Parts: sequence; C-alpha cells; structure tokens
Amino acid sequence: MKLLITIAAVMISISAFSQDYVEYNEGTFTQNGEELSMEQIDDLTVLHKAGRGNVRKGNRFDHMYKDRYLRISNNALNGIGGLASGAAGGFGVLTGGLFAYVSLWNWDGDYALTSIYLVPGAGLSAVSYKAFSRVALSPAGCLRKRDKEFYKVADKLNQKIADKLNEAIKASNQ
Repeated sequence: MKLLITIAAVMISISAFSQDYVEYNEGTFTQNGEELSMEQIDDLTVLHKAGRGNVRKGNRFDHMYKDRYLRISNNALNGIGGLASGAAGGFGVLTGGLFAYVSLWNWDGDYALTSIYLVPGAGLSAVSYKAFSRVALSPAGCLRKRDKEFYKVADKLNQKIADKLNEAIKASNQ
C-alpha cells in the first residue's frame, strides 16, 4: 500500500511539475507552451523569491544589445574601474607578498604589515574581476550574457517550484 502511495505521489509530482515548468530559449520564456512576457517573469521571480537579480542583469544586457551607446558607456566605465582597481589590487598583493617574503626570511613573525596590504589588495582584485565581467564588447557578447542570466532565472524558478511541490507531497504523505 505504501508503495502504491509513493508511486501515485511521484506521478502527481511529475505531472504537476511539467505543468509549471518555465523554459527559456533565445530571448523568450515559455510555460506550458505559452510565451510569457517579461512582466510575468518579473512577477514570478518576486512570487517565488528566486532569480530577481538575474532578471535585472539579463535585462541590462538586453538593453545594451539594443543600444550601442549604452554598451559603449558601460564598457568604458567598467573598463576604467576594472583597470584602476586591478592596478591598485595588484600593487597591494605584490607589496603584501614582498613583506611576507621578507618576514619569512627574518623569522620575526610580524605578519600584520603583510595583511594590511594583502587583504585590501585581494579585495580590489575581486572588484576588478567583477567590473570586467560586466564588459560586453560586441552585441553577440551581450546576447550571450543575457542568455546566461535568463537560463539562471529559469533554473532558479524551476527549482523553487519543485521544492514547493515536494513540500506539498511530503505534507500529504504525513
């Protein structure tokens, strides 16, 4: 009897999940074969609390794909920010590494000066990486990054829907 209930629960979960499954393909979201608008996707991300930031990033890359001047200004600002933070971070890491090397040979154990340079240098290097990740040199690059973000949105929404469905199945089995 328990096996029969488990099989029925699995069948119900498969059919229910396939009905709520959100798919993304080349700029369009679909659910049950119907195309969803960006407002509907926005509402779904707010409702399920999943993928809200990815929708914003994807829309930003979509706008950059359509507007050449927006892409140029975005690339310029992120490029300058990435270069500045990368240079400062690289200097900090290099200086901290030099102090660590000198401290090792002197055996004085004073690593405070090392960490004063290494920690902010590593942080600035991370900021530099983040700035350069927002650079899209061509319209095709914007589409690639948009699609990457929107695939993440679809995956996160589907995961949340599956989690809620599994919770409902567990509650019904108890």
